[in-house]
Amino acid sequence: MSPPPNGEPSGEVDSIDDDRLVEAIRTAPKPVVNTTYLAGKFDVTPGALIPRLESLVEAGRLEGHEVVGEGNLWWLSLEEELGE
Repeated sequence: MSPPPNGEPSGEVDSIDDDRLVEAIRTAPKPVVNTTYLAGKFDVTPGALIPRLESLVEAGRLEGHEVVGEGNLWWLSLEEELGE
């Protein structure tokens, strides 16, 4: 995905497949990532990505935690890790 001409993130979160988001966490250098890391991978703003990540938590694919005043952390759920 190439960035828009002005260098700002594209914000096209709807075009990102859930499996790609999960795979980005699975292949990250650490087992826990923050929203900014994922937003950079997909050239979107962190704020635009949070609702999608929260929906993956509700679906049981991810776990997440808000560090008050610092941001959010995301990791694979146990079920996703085990492939259940």
